Amino acid sequence: MSACAHQETPVPTATETNDSSQTYQIGVMVEAISIALTKSHEPQSLETISLYGTDSRYYVMIRGWLVQELAGVQSQLDASQQSQSRSISISESDLETKQKFIEQVVFLQQAIRRIDLE
Repeated sequence: MSACAHQETPVPTATETNDSSQTYQIGVMVEAISIALTKSHEPQSLETISLYGTDSRYYVMIRGWLVQELAGVQSQLDASQQSQSRSISISESDLETKQKFIEQVVFLQQAIRRIDLE
Protein backbone atom coordinates (compact mmCIF):
# COMPACT_ATOMS: atom_id res chain seq x y z
CA MET A 1 0.00 0.00 0.00
CA SER A 2 1.12 3.53 -0.67
CA ALA A 3 1.44 6.22 1.95
CA CYS A 4 -1.55 8.01 0.45
CA ALA A 5 -3.85 5.09 1.23
CA HIS A 6 -3.24 5.47 4.97
CA GLN A 7 -3.87 9.21 5.22
CA GLU A 8 -6.78 10.14 7.39
CA THR A 9 -9.40 12.63 6.30
CA PRO A 10 -8.84 15.83 8.26
CA VAL A 11 -11.51 16.60 10.83
CA PRO A 12 -12.62 20.23 10.73
CA THR A 13 -11.83 22.23 13.83
CA ALA A 14 -14.52 24.14 15.72
CA THR A 15 -13.33 27.37 14.10
CA GLU A 16 -13.52 25.87 10.61
CA THR A 17 -16.99 24.50 11.31
CA ASN A 18 -18.13 27.90 12.63
CA ASP A 19 -16.63 29.65 9.57
CA SER A 20 -18.41 27.20 7.30
CA SER A 21 -21.70 27.79 9.10
CA GLN A 22 -21.26 31.55 8.90
CA THR A 23 -20.41 31.30 5.20
CA TYR A 24 -23.58 29.28 4.66
CA GLN A 25 -25.66 31.85 6.57
CA ILE A 26 -24.23 34.67 4.45
CA GLY A 27 -25.07 32.68 1.33
CA VAL A 28 -28.65 32.25 2.53
CA MET A 29 -28.84 35.99 3.21
CA VAL A 30 -27.50 36.92 -0.23
CA GLU A 31 -29.92 34.52 -1.91
CA ALA A 32 -32.87 35.92 0.08
CA ILE A 33 -31.97 39.50 -0.84
CA SER A 34 -31.47 38.57 -4.47
CA ILE A 35 -34.93 37.01 -4.57
CA ALA A 36 -36.41 40.04 -2.80
CA LEU A 37 -34.89 42.32 -5.45
CA THR A 38 -36.39 40.28 -8.28
CA LYS A 39 -39.79 40.15 -6.57
CA SER A 40 -40.00 43.77 -5.47
CA HIS A 41 -43.77 43.83 -6.01
CA GLU A 42 -44.27 41.43 -3.08
CA PRO A 43 -44.71 43.06 0.36
CA GLN A 44 -42.37 40.54 2.02
CA SER A 45 -39.47 41.70 -0.18
CA LEU A 46 -39.03 44.98 1.66
CA GLU A 47 -39.23 43.14 4.98
CA THR A 48 -36.52 40.68 3.91
CA ILE A 49 -34.16 43.47 2.91
CA SER A 50 -34.92 45.34 6.13
CA LEU A 51 -34.28 42.24 8.24
CA TYR A 52 -30.79 41.71 6.88
CA GLY A 53 -29.96 45.34 6.10
CA THR A 54 -30.44 46.51 9.67
CA ASP A 55 -27.90 43.98 10.95
CA SER A 56 -24.83 46.13 11.61
CA ARG A 57 -22.52 43.35 10.38
CA TYR A 58 -24.02 43.48 6.89
CA TYR A 59 -25.46 47.01 6.64
CA VAL A 60 -22.63 48.48 4.54
CA MET A 61 -22.57 45.55 2.13
CA ILE A 62 -26.34 45.51 1.63
CA ARG A 63 -26.65 49.28 1.35
CA GLY A 64 -23.87 49.32 -1.24
CA TRP A 65 -25.63 46.57 -3.16
CA LEU A 66 -28.90 48.52 -3.12
CA VAL A 67 -27.20 51.75 -4.21
CA GLN A 68 -25.54 49.95 -7.14
CA GLU A 69 -28.84 48.33 -8.13
CA LEU A 70 -30.50 51.75 -7.96
CA ALA A 71 -27.81 53.31 -10.14
CA GLY A 72 -28.27 50.56 -12.73
CA VAL A 73 -32.05 50.82 -12.83
CA GLN A 74 -31.90 54.63 -12.90
CA SER A 75 -29.51 54.43 -15.84
CA GLN A 76 -31.90 52.10 -17.70
CA LEU A 77 -34.80 54.43 -16.95
CA ASP A 78 -32.86 57.44 -18.19
CA ALA A 79 -31.90 55.60 -21.37
CA SER A 80 -35.48 54.55 -22.01
CA GLN A 81 -36.67 58.15 -21.54
CA GLN A 82 -34.04 59.44 -23.96
CA SER A 83 -35.03 56.91 -26.62
CA GLN A 84 -38.70 57.76 -26.12
CA SER A 85 -38.02 61.47 -26.54
CA ARG A 86 -36.37 60.77 -29.91
CA SER A 87 -39.15 58.59 -31.29
CA ILE A 88 -42.40 59.92 -32.68
CA SER A 89 -44.63 57.16 -31.35
CA ILE A 90 -44.30 55.38 -28.03
CA SER A 91 -45.40 51.77 -27.94
CA GLU A 92 -47.36 50.12 -25.17
CA SER A 93 -44.39 47.91 -24.31
CA ASP A 94 -42.13 50.99 -23.99
CA LEU A 95 -44.56 52.48 -21.49
CA GLU A 96 -44.73 49.20 -19.56
CA THR A 97 -40.93 48.97 -19.47
CA LYS A 98 -40.65 52.54 -18.26
CA GLN A 99 -43.25 51.87 -15.55
CA LYS A 100 -41.33 48.77 -14.36
CA PHE A 101 -38.14 50.83 -14.09
CA ILE A 102 -39.98 53.54 -12.12
CA GLU A 103 -41.47 50.96 -9.75
CA GLN A 104 -38.03 49.39 -9.22
CA VAL A 105 -36.47 52.81 -8.50
CA VAL A 106 -39.19 53.55 -5.93
CA PHE A 107 -38.73 50.12 -4.32
CA LEU A 108 -34.94 50.51 -4.06
CA GLN A 109 -35.27 54.01 -2.61
CA GLN A 110 -37.73 52.68 -0.01
CA ALA A 111 -35.39 49.80 0.86
CA ILE A 112 -32.43 52.16 1.32
CA ARG A 113 -34.50 54.50 3.47
CA ARG A 114 -35.80 51.60 5.54
CA ILE A 115 -32.35 50.25 6.42
CA ASP A 116 -30.97 53.76 6.98
CA LEU A 117 -33.71 54.64 9.47
CA GLU A 118 -33.69 51.46 11.53
